[in-house]
Amino acid sequence: MDIGILGSGTVAQQMGIGLLKSNHNVKLGTRTQSKLDDWLMKAGKNAKVGSFSDATEFGEIILIATSWEGTESAIDLSGKNNFKNKIVIDITNPLDFSNGMPPKFVSALGSSAGERIQNWLPDSKVVKAFNTVSSNIMINPKLEEGDPDLLIAGNDLDAKKTVVGIAKSLGWKNIIDMGNISESFFLEAFAMLWIHFGFKYNHWTHAFKLLYK
Repeated sequence: MDIGILGSGTVAQQMGIGLLKSNHNVKLGTRTQSKLDDWLMKAGKNAKVGSFSDATEFGEIILIATSWEGTESAIDLSGKNNFKNKIVIDITNPLDFSNGMPPKFVSALGSSAGERIQNWLPDSKVVKAFNTVSSNIMINPKLEEGDPDLLIAGNDLDAKKTVVGIAKSLGWKNIIDMGNISESFFLEAFAMLWIHFGFKYNHWTHAFKLLYK
């Protein structure tokens, strides 16, 4: 499958490597292609780099892995027609780093990042996923104390089934469908809890697990 990724940071690069290892073709879209020269050299023959519009045109599925402040601009630069009828996996978290660390949470109930992206892309099938874990365990998330859970949300059932398949190919065993895209707010708030735990205990390899009786 051809997958386009918007972003050039650690999350985009890690997801790109994981998807390449799962036999997908990947193109990362960025404002500054030279930032990805090192990634491209180690990523292999099925990896490509281009502009935002190059990546969205290339991908059958699009991952959005930009910083929140640059997300709407990246979508605009991508050309919204390039997203039409495609599955869009939203990995963003609505964080404001302008006042330093820890970042400020700028989501609101009814106006989450996932909902806003779905509103910006009404002809796409947006699925919120992969935003509640750090980039270093998005791929093959095996921790000493067990396998974490991946939470997803989106309006389209078939799109979520596709995302579940992708997640399983990346090593995820436990994937929980939380409901429609409005549940993105709670996934984003969950990510903020992850961040606050990390700053409080200076521990960044943690993840969450839902336990059943």
